[in-house]
Amino acid sequence: MANSTSHSDVYSISYGIPESYLLYSAQPQMVNTELIKLCAMGITVVVASGDDGAPGPRYRNNYGKNLNCAYDPSFPASSPYVTSVGATMGVESGTPEVACQSDKGGIITSGGGFSNIFPAFPQQTAAISQYLKRVSPKPVYGYNSGGRGFPDLSLTGLNYLIVVGGKIYSVAGTSASAPSVAGMIALINAARKASGRPTVGWLNPALYASNGSFANDITSGNNLCVVESYYYGVPCCIQGFNTTLGWDPVTGFGSVDFFKLYTLLVKLLPAPTATPSTSPFPSVMANPSRAPTSIPIMSPFPTPVVNTNVPTPSGSCNYCCN
Repeated sequence: MANSTSHSDVYSISYGIPESYLLYSAQPQMVNTELIKLCAMGITVVVASGDDGAPGPRYRNNYGKNLNCAYDPSFPASSPYVTSVGATMGVESGTPEVACQSDKGGIITSGGGFSNIFPAFPQQTAAISQYLKRVSPKPVYGYNSGGRGFPDLSLTGLNYLIVVGGKIYSVAGTSASAPSVAGMIALINAARKASGRPTVGWLNPALYASNGSFANDITSGNNLCVVESYYYGVPCCIQGFNTTLGWDPVTGFGSVDFFKLYTLLVKLLPAPTATPSTSPFPSVMANPSRAPTSIPIMSPFPTPVVNTNVPTPSGSCNYCCN
């Protein structure tokens, strides 16, 4: 994309891998460098925060044998240069909106926590500090309080209807909430372009500067559980976080209110006073020096976690899916 003359303004990623598999790998830093380039191009990257709470998918299949799990953040949701999206539930049933929890009927649990690879970016340090002061009960030891906190925000993640092979299925996951938020950003970018403004690009500084004015604060729920807590009644881990007032590593600043987000990113910002006469990088933007490199073909990822109350397509989940 960095070498292309035509690209989308928003990209959404609905898969991830536990950071514990990458602690001795150069891959996260390499990906982070590319994400910085995309931010500089005015591109927003939205990533699902994960479906197995703070412990992560490594701690599925515990079946009550090991409640003392670990904190295992999901990458690339843990990169500072993406906007990470968690999940809520309640709006689909007309009940108060809370964090999506597998042990409370949510099928999945909103992923979140603190990165062990990337430090907190400056714009979010105050939000993290406030969280650690306010939250009760306090999380058990083992997390990196100086790491990049995620998710940044959330959206409902339960009971999305999809069509596969002409049949309707009900699915759940941050894999659904993340692309829904990406769609909102695409609409906002369209409005900004129509008024002569640039695209939002790296969104996180604006979100944290607003202190969550764009969201419905979620103050009920936690992310101690994995998916198997829903399917097999696996007890939840002791590792995880509770929601509280303001930002938290379960639902971020809360569930996005599109009209408030639109007001923040479109209506409240002043119109540009001038337009550059030429592109700052004419040789790159007009005529790329080389064709975009090919993207390695990856094995297909499974579909989002599927509600067993309706017919489901075949397939299974592994450690690198949400």
